[in-house]
Amino acid sequence: MFSVDATSAQITWRGTTGELIVAGQTIALDETAGAVTITGLDPSTTHSATLRSSAGESTIDITTLDPIGEATTKFATISDVHLGLRGFGVGKRITDSGNPSHPMRCALAAVDELQEWGAEVLLIKGDLTESGWIEEWELSRELFAAIDIPVLITGGNHDGFERAEVEPVEGMRIAGADYDPVQVLDLAGVRIVLVETSVRRSGIGRISPVADELVAAADTDVPVFVGMHHNLQHLPVPWFWPPGISSSDSGPVLDRLAATNPNLFMSSGHTHRNRRHGFGPDGRIVFTEVASTSDYPGVWAGYEVTPQAIRQTVHRIAEPSVIEWSEKARKAVGGVWPRWSQGRLHDRAVDLRLR
Repeated sequence: MFSVDATSAQITWRGTTGELIVAGQTIALDETAGAVTITGLDPSTTHSATLRSSAGESTIDITTLDPIGEATTKFATISDVHLGLRGFGVGKRITDSGNPSHPMRCALAAVDELQEWGAEVLLIKGDLTESGWIEEWELSRELFAAIDIPVLITGGNHDGFERAEVEPVEGMRIAGADYDPVQVLDLAGVRIVLVETSVRRSGIGRISPVADELVAAADTDVPVFVGMHHNLQHLPVPWFWPPGISSSDSGPVLDRLAATNPNLFMSSGHTHRNRRHGFGPDGRIVFTEVASTSDYPGVWAGYEVTPQAIRQTVHRIAEPSVIEWSEKARKAVGGVWPRWSQGRLHDRAVDLRLR
């Protein structure tokens, strides 16, 4: 079970064909790997999912989440698209010969799925390009042409590395996107704030340069969702690669944010993994890292806002050619990449209960 909410669950499989039976529904699994979303489930209920294949029969339990009420708005995020990337992996590179290339193919499929899901706005949380080259920014126009909802985008470290041909702000103009270091969008029941955290020509991030604007944006009576590229570190120095935002830089800002608004949900990309954290005083600020579109497991995140909660659900991109690529990419880093990137269900299905 890859994702779950109150009335649906996404099931993924590999290495088998057969049929999946859950809640009176039978789904044919005619590919060796894939993903399917089961809808119409009862909330707060444990359902049995039975797989019948040539290898026999097996069963898993699916426990749906508690209902959080009628959504006032829905939005989605993607990150780490890496347009221009030619392969994936450390040391031995895993390559893809598809057309369009795997970064574009994954992103286009994610955009199709999140719009069908009902997202009203899309946030792109950095690393739209691999190297910040003009041809990569020009390529992004194809992606933007497929998006029928408003888009907010911020830069990532890959967009502004030393080899970048233009600054991210100019690249976004080439792509046809607007940009500002702090962007604010008010939707029904939530304020979205997208902030720039990249340090130009460097892989690290900082949040202190936009602290005053961010705290001012959080000063509202409604919950606030803050999107950024870099992850927040628990320590002053990174203990894994890539480095994010030092706790020395972020700590004072988080204290100010927590004192300004009791309902804060923050989320990043950058690490290509799914994780859930608590930051600020008593860990009251919910912070998530969401994996990339462009490698295993290949995801987008949907957010439902209700008067009771903000609910994050991370969805694996289900388009067959994307699944085929991501299954190749899961073999990266000596086969340990899935253990690092996928996270637990607890990291992907996350609620901020509003105060």
